[in-house]
Amino acid sequence: MIHKRDLLPALRLWGTLCLICLCTLNGRCTEAATPLSNRVLVVFNARSSDSKAVAKYYARRRGIPSQNLCSIATMEDTRLIWKEYVSSVKKPVQKCLEKVDPKNILYIVFSYQTPYRVEGDKSQADPKKGPLTYAIDQYVADIWDQYSDHDFHPAPNRQQPYFDDARSKQNIYKPFQSFADYRAEPSALLIYSVWRLDAPTPRLARGMVDKAIEAESSGLAGQACLDRRWDLASIDDSGYGAGDWDLHQAATFARQAGFPVTEDSNPAELGTPPAPECPNAALYAGWYSLNHYNNAFTWNTGAIGFHLDSLSVLSPRTGDNWSANAIQRGITVTSGAIEEPYLNGLLRPGGTFRDLFQGANVGDAFLRNTRFLKWMILYIGDPLYRPFPGGIGLFKSHAEPAPQHSEHTSSK
Repeated sequence: MIHKRDLLPALRLWGTLCLICLCTLNGRCTEAATPLSNRVLVVFNARSSDSKAVAKYYARRRGIPSQNLCSIATMEDTRLIWKEYVSSVKKPVQKCLEKVDPKNILYIVFSYQTPYRVEGDKSQADPKKGPLTYAIDQYVADIWDQYSDHDFHPAPNRQQPYFDDARSKQNIYKPFQSFADYRAEPSALLIYSVWRLDAPTPRLARGMVDKAIEAESSGLAGQACLDRRWDLASIDDSGYGAGDWDLHQAATFARQAGFPVTEDSNPAELGTPPAPECPNAALYAGWYSLNHYNNAFTWNTGAIGFHLDSLSVLSPRTGDNWSANAIQRGITVTSGAIEEPYLNGLLRPGGTFRDLFQGANVGDAFLRNTRFLKWMILYIGDPLYRPFPGGIGLFKSHAEPAPQHSEHTSSK
């Protein structure tokens, strides 16, 4: 069945400027600049021809200026010790930012085969336990050390300033503010939304860009699946219960946006009987098996999904983790943790879905719903991807959806 929400009006297609192609007679297309494309810095590993190729492909498809490509050089494409991070990532990226104006850049995108793990500064570490391992991307998000000038251990003790500290059970969310508007404030910290086009293969890394652009043109369609664990009547919005309330609100917002929704409260993960599967998935969030992917999904073009699991992106390229396997099977955008982030360090589903439904790009929606920087989280995909330009369903006018706290299980 074709839903009205799947048909983007022609006028909106003209207005978004996202996918205009000027095709020459030989069939090759040059992409027009996407809004905010000049505010993206793309970082590639000069020691990898595939890394540079993916970076140039992304820049071409999104109309990102060539001067916004940033070269780093690392022999290691996974994990760096602190001194290596400072010399081969932090300082080169700072120089690139200074060349194009650090205040102009909002989004930093690491290309395929760039390192994503960093061992913390030993001089700051607990002498008995040693340094933790952090996500490089989240260190680059605060590359000027304005949010924090030190490592966090055993856990962060402050929220990053763009975060929406929503109360899911009470349905209390701040009005959406774009990252560009936040950064324009005189008191704003110079932080960035940092992403990566990383995957098991260069083809899959490029494919995340292609699928995002295609979904912007044709509309993100399919169902939303939210995989909870408990009966909401038996839990409060705190501790692990906060995860279920957040997932429930994500399901509520998806219904109000017009999506068919599968909201499952069975303790088993989707795809483990008696829990259902999730075919034709457009949106997903749920939990919980550590470092594991249940092959319960078919991913529609433009699909966005993430798993609330402490090793959900142990590596974006290989292994049993949820995100790497979702990328292999066709997801367009995902996020996860490289090490233990604790529940309050993971991306929050309710606010993320809500902001997307209001018209946010994923670069803004994901950062706005991540509590900490300099911690454990990776975002994988194209931050410029905006699945619902102008909003969708009740969110078109940015109206506050009415709270709905009744139990819904596997409803469609």
